[in-house]
Amino acid sequence: MANDEIAKRYAGAIYNIAKSSDSVNEVREVLNILMENYEESEEFRKILEDPLKKFSKKEKFLEKSFNHTSKESLGVIKYIVKKQRLSLIGEIKDYFLKLYYEENNKLPVTAIFAKELSEKQREQLVQKLEKKYNKKIVLNVKVDKEIIGGGILKIGNEVINGSIKNQIEEIKKNF
Repeated sequence: MANDEIAKRYAGAIYNIAKSSDSVNEVREVLNILMENYEESEEFRKILEDPLKKFSKKEKFLEKSFNHTSKESLGVIKYIVKKQRLSLIGEIKDYFLKLYYEENNKLPVTAIFAKELSEKQREQLVQKLEKKYNKKIVLNVKVDKEIIGGGILKIGNEVINGSIKNQIEEIKKNF
């Protein structure tokens, strides 16, 4: 079975568990923290992926590392580690979020601009997108000075590139 399919199944199961225990938001946050630790800490990865280390030792490490979380959230983390699916944590988290957004009629949008947006600009962008897509927009704004001006919107698989850098590239192609 492909990793993508495995991640979908785990995300679905985790989402159902989180939903039944009314802890979707907490599990979502814990999955984010788990992914960040996995990606950023070599020591964290070594401890949890060591095939010679018994699960009971890994379990104690997790309990110490995630002592601020609920029993359900900690159980989710332990399950992922026990089933040796930690390397799929990014995909699992992404599919979990996708289920969450679909169920709550939300649409994640990544907006990339040359400079930070004002609060008024953010509100106007969110209002326009909510009207167009008829969903609650979850806006993630990033700043990339290389795009010179304008902006890029990433909405699902759709990319709307209105950056000046892109327009310059298009002009170059035509010459």
